[in-house]
Amino acid sequence: MGMAIACSIFVLFVISIMPHIMNQIENNWDDVIPGKSNEELKAMFYETESYKTFVSKYPENGEYFDSYGNGGGRLEVTAMNFESYNTLRLELDYNKRTESIREEANCYNQIDERNYHIRGTLATQFIEKIPCLDGPGIISAPSPLIDENGKPVIIEVHPEREIVIVG
Repeated sequence: MGMAIACSIFVLFVISIMPHIMNQIENNWDDVIPGKSNEELKAMFYETESYKTFVSKYPENGEYFDSYGNGGGRLEVTAMNFESYNTLRLELDYNKRTESIREEANCYNQIDERNYHIRGTLATQFIEKIPCLDGPGIISAPSPLIDENGKPVIIEVHPEREIVIVG
């Protein structure tokens, strides 16, 4: 009887610590996955459509590359209207696990403190079609962005005065 109780307690103990063990294995697995060099990452970032569109539309821009040191990294490209202080920023982030690049474009309007940003597949269209740096930089509806079916993308206004478009 004592042996059965001891085995039951041991099994419950193993079950209770299993999530922690799996989490540790997953965290340590990141060190095993080979990453990309800084040059490879920059080459990948420079080949994205959103980067090419940004640089062709705003040739006078600032660029910042940040290496995570484990084979991952991110590139930030920024353009600014120095009269209105409106800013357009493109962030490209490499995910080592999925070997994918997350794209996010941000438009900051300094006059009325609005923040517009879009992630994913519509980032290139956002950079191409939205006049973020022109005039006061306010984006008005209807949206000039279109989805895969040719329909306008709805722009949501959140109470915290942030407009989010996710594609």
